Amino acid sequence: MSSPVFSHIMGTLALIGAMVIIIAVFLAVQFMAMLEIQNVRLSEVAETTAREIVELVSVYTLGGGNLTYMYLTVPQTIGGQAYSIRIEGTSEGVIVVRVKLQIYEQVRVIVTPNFGERPVKVVANSEVIGGIKVSREILLPAPERLSSGVEVRGKPAIVVFRNGENIYVGLAIIYNQG
Repeated sequence: MSSPVFSHIMGTLALIGAMVIIIAVFLAVQFMAMLEIQNVRLSEVAETTAREIVELVSVYTLGGGNLTYMYLTVPQTIGGQAYSIRIEGTSEGVIVVRVKLQIYEQVRVIVTPNFGERPVKVVANSEVIGGIKVSREILLPAPERLSSGVEVRGKPAIVVFRNGENIYVGLAIIYNQG
């Protein structure tokens, strides 16, 4: 004859095992949903960056000048995580926008308008133009910097400038001079 204590222990262990399996399945589904949400957020940032590059280049090539910039309307973090935005020039007038987290990357390919001028190129190296450090990649959230004794968070921006006959586009962190 078996002991009722042994039966209760086996039943309790079976219930605990079933609960652990249910919790593990729930957490896996929740993690997959979170990854999909992060992917959609990255996609939105890449799309916004690509659209704003086209918009600024259009305004710049129609208006001229030496330097034009526009703040990017992107969040400082994606789901509380830092990320990077990188632009790369490929062939004539084609620019690739890469937005990257540690686990995901989104890519958008855009063709920039040039309105009869030479194609727009992506800045090759970091350059300082008009007091703004322009490069092909920025990391967000933008670091804080002291300005008049107050910590100021920089804002991401797209910068378009002319160097000789060529028009270049790049990314920058711009700090308001308080």
